[in-house]
Amino acid sequence: MSGAGHHTPFARYQALLDEGVLQKDDGQSQIMAALDHLYSDVLSHQGASPSLWQKLTNASKSPAPKGLYIYGGVGRGKSRLMDMFYDCLPRGMGLRVHFHDFMVMAHDAMNAARKNSADDPIMTGAQALLSGNNTTGQAPSVLCFDEMEVRDIADAMIVKRLFDALFDQNITIVATSNRHPDSLYKGGLHRDRFLPFIAKIKAQCDIIEIADGNDWRARLLGTNPRWYSPANDETDRKIRDLFEMVTADKGAAADYECVIVKVAGRDIAFDKVAHNIAFVSFEQLCAVPLAARDYVAIADRLTGLFITDIPQLGNDEQNEARRFMWLIDALYDRGRFVVASAQADMASLYSGDAWAFEFDRTLSRLQEMTRQSYEGDEGH
Repeated sequence: MSGAGHHTPFARYQALLDEGVLQKDDGQSQIMAALDHLYSDVLSHQGASPSLWQKLTNASKSPAPKGLYIYGGVGRGKSRLMDMFYDCLPRGMGLRVHFHDFMVMAHDAMNAARKNSADDPIMTGAQALLSGNNTTGQAPSVLCFDEMEVRDIADAMIVKRLFDALFDQNITIVATSNRHPDSLYKGGLHRDRFLPFIAKIKAQCDIIEIADGNDWRARLLGTNPRWYSPANDETDRKIRDLFEMVTADKGAAADYECVIVKVAGRDIAFDKVAHNIAFVSFEQLCAVPLAARDYVAIADRLTGLFITDIPQLGNDEQNEARRFMWLIDALYDRGRFVVASAQADMASLYSGDAWAFEFDRTLSRLQEMTRQSYEGDEGH
């Protein structure tokens, strides 16, 4: 979607309701009202002229509007709602980034700052991130983080200082997460050192939960098959149609993102992504030399995969079968979903010898992940 400066986030949301792309949802409406209010605040703050007192005293601009931290269950549309807010911001005012990507970039920027002997690598890295990820030449005043989650001890140890640096730049934060801030990095190593970050987020953002309601993604997926076989022109059309339905307001090819997952200096590219859901072929995922940790990074970054053209995996495809097992394990452990087309039905997918025992677990997980499970009120 392109930005629409004359539209507010709520007007954009209402237009999608009127077009039938989205259906009425009280929880989503409440979130959009909060985002709409914040949108007005950031525009007013950005356009505010400094007061006479500020001019005389060289005082900085008034503090940035308090941000929003939006949390709630999977499939409730948090990312999509935040995208509507972001798309309405004037060009250059905002920067939207998946939190996993942001932390990868942060580590890279800080490592570069250390190599250049910066006095404060974290502050220098934060400034480099803001200037290096905005094509307009101006620093953003709003940062939108999708899927805030901290699982890694390295991230946990730097995230508070990093956000201190961002807030020092008078930036408003909007974030989505499946967890309340108090549950971030729960049970993690040295979590006591992470607690100041939670306090900072709660001080700088209004914490708002999207009310329980329909899991819209499950609703769409649950009334359609998630495993298509045999793979042919007809099943290819069906799986593409389902992807476009699930990502309905990103239906034009130009609106799809290209996402790069970075792992240990390697780039894993997904050229058709919408709302953190990727459309990708089996060959792109499992016929290339990826390791188990690569698939964990993919599962951290993406909430679901549409995988096309899975071959029948026999003794000649042992490497591909093992990578597929790693992929399904990573997606399952992160609670992700899969829709796939394959040359064989699921029970006949693997016919090799090397992984016969291990593949039983993969098959069980795959069956659970692709099960049609939505039984909601179709008249809602």
